Amino acid sequence: MAENFEQNKAHNAELLEEAQFVLQQRTEPNIVLMSASDYRLQRKMVERLKAKLPEYQFYDIDLTPFKVVSLHKALQEHLPAKVLYSPPITFCVNVFGLENSRLASEDGKIIDSGMIAQLNYEREVVFRKPNYLTILWGDHDFFVQLQRQAPDFWSWVTYYFEFKQEEVYEEVIFEKESVPEFSARLPEREEYIRSLEAKLESLPLKDSDKSRTTQERINLYSLLAEEYAKYFDFENSCRYYDKAIGLLEQIEEKENILTKLIYDYGTLNLKFKKFDRAIVLYKRVLNNIIEQKDLINIGNTYHQIGSVYEMQGDWVNALMNYSKALDWNEKTFQLEFIGGTFHQIGMVFHQKQDWNQALESYLKAIYWNQVSKQYFQLGGSYHQIGRLYESQNIWDLALTNFNEALKWKIETNQDHEIGSTYHHIGRVYESLKDHDIALKHYQNALKWKQDTGQINELGSTYHHIGINYEKKKEWVLAIKNFESALNCYIASKQYDQMAGTYYHIGRVKEEQNQFNEALRMFVRAIHIIPDNSKQKYEMLKEAIQQVKIKISEGQSTNVHS
Repeated sequence: MAENFEQNKAHNAELLEEAQFVLQQRTEPNIVLMSASDYRLQRKMVERLKAKLPEYQFYDIDLTPFKVVSLHKALQEHLPAKVLYSPPITFCVNVFGLENSRLASEDGKIIDSGMIAQLNYEREVVFRKPNYLTILWGDHDFFVQLQRQAPDFWSWVTYYFEFKQEEVYEEVIFEKESVPEFSARLPEREEYIRSLEAKLESLPLKDSDKSRTTQERINLYSLLAEEYAKYFDFENSCRYYDKAIGLLEQIEEKENILTKLIYDYGTLNLKFKKFDRAIVLYKRVLNNIIEQKDLINIGNTYHQIGSVYEMQGDWVNALMNYSKALDWNEKTFQLEFIGGTFHQIGMVFHQKQDWNQALESYLKAIYWNQVSKQYFQLGGSYHQIGRLYESQNIWDLALTNFNEALKWKIETNQDHEIGSTYHHIGRVYESLKDHDIALKHYQNALKWKQDTGQINELGSTYHHIGINYEKKKEWVLAIKNFESALNCYIASKQYDQMAGTYYHIGRVKEEQNQFNEALRMFVRAIHIIPDNSKQKYEMLKEAIQQVKIKISEGQSTNVHS
């Protein structure tokens, strides 16, 4: 029989009025149970309730990522202090995802987690001890189970509201997703993310095949985590990784899927420089794959651990782990990964300014990538050799290798890396004081970075465009590009990069005899300069001192005139 959605809407409206009456102006804690036919409706009902109860502050907590046995303990551990220690009945807490802790995995078997039995036991604590109201959201089946298996808990339940579907949803068919190849913050990626979240919202909460629904949810969580990572949205990516890993830990028998997710989560944390968390995740992966005798992935995991240490500047541990990666990949004939590890070893020696060792490692990377036909990696190694020569002011060899890098990146469609090479060619010409050619290459860099959504790299290119216009004494264009650089740094949260741009704006203002404005820029720069930049700090102190003298001289001239 078809659903009467108009009747359901009227039914839901009545329930909301009743829920408002039940929850408003409470002076004692209580738990109210609510269920909805699907996630989309659940979200609507949550928002409508918040609008009807403005006297409360609402806090939403999703317990999906956690293995909950005790609801009371989980809330104590995961609610923030502002909720736990607020004045009585200031907050109303929406609790989601508790039903996902009903089952656990033990020795490859799915077992009852004991959560419902514990809820029955701790009923008085969860109803009376909190200083906030609790709305416990779950699916219909969960509450039916709760009523049967936790009768003492259920005897304390006074209010249970079950909201019904209000509209027709298209059937969601879950096939293997073909992930589109677009980088970073592009409209296509935004649309793809929205489509995945729509599928997630359409998953039924009331489903006879619970294991199928759970697996579909895990797949969508995993895809969303990956897509948000490519979108440079760290918080949302973490949120979905936590959800996917939490569910897999409870019910998934295929440990290799869980291990892959944890590996990807480590890579996300590495990308966003959360080094301590990345190390913990990669070491967990290493323990898992050694235990599973998954030998072919040991080398790659050592490589990633090496990358974390490299980004922390711990060269000894970086080289030690890269060496282990080489050993394992050679033992297991994973030849396609050897070039990548030699490339990173080159990066370590490059940062140590050990030019000969760096060059030797980059050349080994090129050799192994050619042997294993990993042609898409060649552009990166030629690019780094170009940077190596750029660091030594050997401009002709720098340009030769940057142009070789461009050739390979274009041939292998490494579009998201082309802008960086154009940027460095621009830097070479800037150093050679050929500002027009430098600007041409910076503009190419800007176009490629914008077209591929590399928003975190735009600020640096705008900054250098500004420098070249500054050198050409084209002050208006210089200021325009410096301001664009600042806007990009703010948008991508690269606040540590802003000091250099403020300094150059100050220089331009000084050249225009706008000394007070120059002083303001220099002071702003010195306040945000990184702690380890002693030389730049001294340079800014000198700039401030000199411009103060000019301001003083100007005031003295005005007095005498």
